[in-house]
Amino acid sequence: MRIRSAYVLLLCVTLVTLGCAKGDTGPTGPRGTANVIYSEWFSPPTWNAVTQFGIAWRTYTMSAPSLTQDVVDHGAVLVYMLFVGYDPNIVQLPVVLPDVGLSFSFRAKADSVRAEYYSPSSPTAYPLIVPDYNLVRYVLIPGGVVDGEMVTGGGTREQAIARLKALPYDEDRRRFSLPD
Repeated sequence: MRIRSAYVLLLCVTLVTLGCAKGDTGPTGPRGTANVIYSEWFSPPTWNAVTQFGIAWRTYTMSAPSLTQDVVDHGAVLVYMLFVGYDPNIVQLPVVLPDVGLSFSFRAKADSVRAEYYSPSSPTAYPLIVPDYNLVRYVLIPGGVVDGEMVTGGGTREQAIARLKALPYDEDRRRFSLPD
């Protein structure tokens, strides 16, 4: 009986080992890059006038149905503006453009991204409307991509997000395969 049990045990171990054989290795790439979501370039038809805490803002809200609370909490949201005639013409928000006297930023929440700007020199007066030939876009980077950045670059989640936010647009475009 003991010999029979030993054969059964050996057979089970053999089957489990064969069933767990390693298959071919698939293609490799940056972790989670396929999950990065980006918008087209938006041409804001109008910038709304909003006053918050005594500051006069111009705002434009973009629908972002792929922006989940999980991305807001654990990922990164990048927002870029393309300014015609400005060098460099694509800048990441937040940014202060002293030569035009405007400070641009954004607010992200589930389902939407709001680009906004005001004039630091005249914070209670609504700034002039940015012409509609200037464009805005967002890039949503899920937590898995941030985790991959933590693995490759080290540090904390906040440091990984800061590294992603510090990349120039051309590097983000290359890294995440963003179209022009």
